[in-house]
Amino acid sequence: MNRIPPELCAVCKGVRRLCGAKVCPLLIKYSFLVKDAKRLSGKEFYGWYSEDIFVGESGYPKIRLGPLSADDKKLPTPDKWIDIFSDLTDVLKVRLGTLYSFKPQRVDERIEEKLKELAISTKPTSVEIKLKKEPRIRVKVDPDIPPMGAIAPLEKLEVVDNISAPRKLESAVEEDVKASIIVPELFLHGINNYHLMRLLSVGLLGRKTRRRIVPTRWAITATDTILSNFFLKELRDFKEIEEAEMYYYEYLGNIYYLILAPSFFWSMEMFEVWLSNTVWVRFSNKPVIIHVYESYDGKPNIMDGGYFAIKFSVLRHLYNRRRKAAVFALRIITPKYFAPVGSWQIRESIRKALENGPNYKGEFEALLEFLDMRERDRIQFSILEKSWLLKRLKERRVTEWML
Repeated sequence: MNRIPPELCAVCKGVRRLCGAKVCPLLIKYSFLVKDAKRLSGKEFYGWYSEDIFVGESGYPKIRLGPLSADDKKLPTPDKWIDIFSDLTDVLKVRLGTLYSFKPQRVDERIEEKLKELAISTKPTSVEIKLKKEPRIRVKVDPDIPPMGAIAPLEKLEVVDNISAPRKLESAVEEDVKASIIVPELFLHGINNYHLMRLLSVGLLGRKTRRRIVPTRWAITATDTILSNFFLKELRDFKEIEEAEMYYYEYLGNIYYLILAPSFFWSMEMFEVWLSNTVWVRFSNKPVIIHVYESYDGKPNIMDGGYFAIKFSVLRHLYNRRRKAAVFALRIITPKYFAPVGSWQIRESIRKALENGPNYKGEFEALLEFLDMRERDRIQFSILEKSWLLKRLKERRVTEWML
């Protein structure tokens, strides 16, 4: 078998099966994590707490779905993980202790009432789980979805606690409203974006005639996109930021740089650089670069889940500031990021970087030149030469020609 180009692996990330393999050869190597996963015995589990509902994509339109549970009531939502998990091994240790109990179902069928209750609840809910078979450890690591541990077919599910949900959310799932309208409305009402991903995934939001169960991976990108489109529409009437701002954050072996630049129109560019000996670049001495950009229409040149995660966090920040800007993002993935743990860490790292405030301010080109000098040896290319956004911002507006 011919060696698979690392460029293909970095784009595929084990999801699109671009190499033709049924199972990603690079993800198979994570079977060694089985020894660290929590061993579960028996078929009945009491006093566990459902923290999420996972919908698989294999076999679509007939898929598997069910609660993702753990024996800890104090399970935080992904937006809190960045404050709790300081190391990649901490993430894996906690997440590999979960139990995914599933049932097969077609995507055009409604979910059962008990799963609906779990999906609506804003807090982990106590459940009693009866399985058809004893759980088996099947370590699942993924670029978009948080890791999971044990898995087993579900026979019976009982919801022990009363669910906790605001009245606005309970009424929203009964309304016949487009997802593009109700999702931003709920978000502004205080509903967590990760909760909205779950509601979209199990088919509880949107026009009732068009509601479908959606694989979790698709719902993650859909939620980021819906909210980003809402923010983008709003910020076009905001004032520009006064000067360029550079932000920096490092987490779980990922290095993030952001530069917000004054601009009358929206545009965004991202370089994602996978260094050698990282998750998707195992047999290459050169970094692999993924380059994504978009203009004022908000449509990127290629689809990438990490790009959408960054875009969502940046646009939320600009919306909260009531300002608009063009955005340059650089993500460098180092060998310390030895296992993918989901796109949540991208989303939350960008949020943290922006909350911490800018490290530097000045002219956009000067900040880009500083970044180019700082990271050129590591990433092995010139940002100044390759940046689409730099060329874009140098173009003169029509109004300037009229003066």
